[in-house]
Amino acid sequence: MRLKRIISSEKGSVTIEFIGILPLFFLIMLICWQFLIGVYGVIVAQSAANEAAKVYAITQNEGDALAAAEHVLHSAGGGVGYNSGESYVKGPDSDGYFTVTVGANLDIVFLPDFIRDNMDESDRVITFERNITSRVVR
Repeated sequence: MRLKRIISSEKGSVTIEFIGILPLFFLIMLICWQFLIGVYGVIVAQSAANEAAKVYAITQNEGDALAAAEHVLHSAGGGVGYNSGESYVKGPDSDGYFTVTVGANLDIVFLPDFIRDNMDESDRVITFERNITSRVVR
């Protein structure tokens, strides 16, 4: 009789349910945080492309334009890096239009060290680029 009363008691069931759902809650929070970092990275990369386009429109110097983009990305922090291999200026054409492409790397922040240590450097980051077309100032 006493065993039946203990088994049918629901005392502490809320705590057990909370402990069971807690890992899922943390996983969802980490995924949301990584998503926000990704959005921040895209915004910063677009800002770097805009800055590079402004510099190139005035100076028509590719090195100065890409240095300005690199400066914006490096000063932003937050797991966003500059990818010089994917950054370039194309143009200007006969009408003065050019395209600036800025490559950026976004760190995957929440990988555990034992996974991160066994990955290649290229697999630890998400590589993307932002483009902007503008016209030189004459």
